[in-house]
Amino acid sequence: MKTGSLSRFIFAVSAAATALTTDHVEVILITIIIVVLAMILWTRSLKNIVEPARLVIWFFAFVFVLHLFSHPGKVLFSVFSLNATVEGAQAGLFYGEKLIVFIYSAYLILKTVEPFELVRPLERFARILGKPGRFLSFLALSFSLALRFIPDLIRQGKQTMMAFNTRGITFDGGLKNRLNGAVQLVAVVFVNAFKSAESAALALSVRGYSTRHKRALFPPIEISAGGVLTVIFSAAFIVLGWRF
Repeated sequence: MKTGSLSRFIFAVSAAATALTTDHVEVILITIIIVVLAMILWTRSLKNIVEPARLVIWFFAFVFVLHLFSHPGKVLFSVFSLNATVEGAQAGLFYGEKLIVFIYSAYLILKTVEPFELVRPLERFARILGKPGRFLSFLALSFSLALRFIPDLIRQGKQTMMAFNTRGITFDGGLKNRLNGAVQLVAVVFVNAFKSAESAALALSVRGYSTRHKRALFPPIEISAGGVLTVIFSAAFIVLGWRF
């Protein structure tokens, strides 16, 4: 069944909210499985599950180790003066699984949500609110532009790394060399991002986007059976996280 960007966005946010509010590892595991299945169903590709896996593994390992050695309790083993405890392992597993849900929910939004398809119903609702809705309209525009520029930032980062490599600047070696390379990479990417944002703001101003709240014609909101079921499922998600 067809689902729209708005229902997919609500689903992803609800999954993250469930992981944030629940206190049970079992609920988080179920949420992870459902989010992964939704990713496969909506993108029809296993590649989108594998792509963020490296990021998931690194963040999970960091959170797990951090909690493993920072909680008092029954000692499993010791490394120098640090004690790994059973309670620390349980906490690391719990919060690491929550982080997995957050990452895959964000990736689900990035891969399956069309920014302007998401913004149209929000802008239509903002017009109904009148003057108070102007803030919601600007917020929706900012969010859509942020989603729009994320793939560009990723592409610019890869291109900048390739440019650095051709000039003999590598990210191999010790921690100091990697940090220096990372600082240079982030600086270049952010400068280009600010330039792109300034160009986008100028283009919107020239085209009279400030009058869009009053003058634009918005298409009617399309509601499909798949979208309704997705929203209902998202509401059940939130109740599940709140009650368990």
